[in-house]
Amino acid sequence: MKNFTAPRGIFSLSIPVEWQYINVAGGMEEKSPYCFQHYQESKSAFQISCYPKPAKWNNRIPDQQTNTDHLQFEQARTYDEEFNIHLWFANVEGHYFMAKFIYDAERAQTAEVAAELGQVTHALSTLQFLTGVARVVTMELDIYDKFIASLAASFDLRSRAFENMALIELVIIIANQIDAYLRMSIVLHKQLRDQTERIEVGLLRQEKGDRPIFEKQIYSMAADLEIISSELRDSLFSLYSERNKVVHRYIISEFNTRNLTHIVYEYDQVCEKVRLRLKYFEDLQVTQKAGIYAHKNPSGMPDAMAMDILFAQVNDKHLDKSLFRKINPEKQLINEKKE
Repeated sequence: MKNFTAPRGIFSLSIPVEWQYINVAGGMEEKSPYCFQHYQESKSAFQISCYPKPAKWNNRIPDQQTNTDHLQFEQARTYDEEFNIHLWFANVEGHYFMAKFIYDAERAQTAEVAAELGQVTHALSTLQFLTGVARVVTMELDIYDKFIASLAASFDLRSRAFENMALIELVIIIANQIDAYLRMSIVLHKQLRDQTERIEVGLLRQEKGDRPIFEKQIYSMAADLEIISSELRDSLFSLYSERNKVVHRYIISEFNTRNLTHIVYEYDQVCEKVRLRLKYFEDLQVTQKAGIYAHKNPSGMPDAMAMDILFAQVNDKHLDKSLFRKINPEKQLINEKKE
């Protein structure tokens, strides 16, 4: 299972790793209903909605506490010649949830649908309406997970650019990776300094309307915190200037195409130095049992389920079928049964 956190952290639940969040993938607005379908096939769909509870509402459904799972649901079912729909309803402190599982009527008696219904039931058992600190922390972890997935996805682009000898693209991607390594290093450094597991998400996510923190600010911040040396910071500033010639002044400057190979090489060397600084802070958190890696080692070998979750997150970042990795739902079901 993988985690889904609704926008603004209103609620969270665990969903099967092979379910894709359709609101973003399909270009729909991120609001109720939140829709999910299988990555490879779409023979069925799961939807969940959360709304403020109207004054006149079904009082037979008990009002339940926030920040708790295993909610009580009232269930219903509708069907016609085309589709069967299973419905679940729950009230949680002034809000109500409505979930739907929709599938083709001709599949009603199949073992496949029975298994999918089991997945839906399990997912709903993890549903929590979030408030207070629980909401904030869950949002922080969601932003962190998406940051890591985006970093992982960048290596697909880097590999493809290398294979095609797309040097300008390589420069831009490696510069992005350096920026990401430094941002994460700053987050880990501050967690160690403050002995907290809270995440400074302003460094990891930039939404529309947010005040941006630019690369050069990140370079200076990392140097001020002694995450990188002043020499490494100066190298980053120098490469930043060379990259700007490539991106903005290739045609109107003295820049030559043959210089690109040298710049890619220099960027790659600096990127590795910065990555090793990040690893230093990761290892320090593991040793000191502090920060986000207090309870897990990022250098450990991930199991098959963790890899499938990462593949799903990377697929969600790309939304490009040419870059999709296959996820094994049968293996996931076996793992869930063992649990």
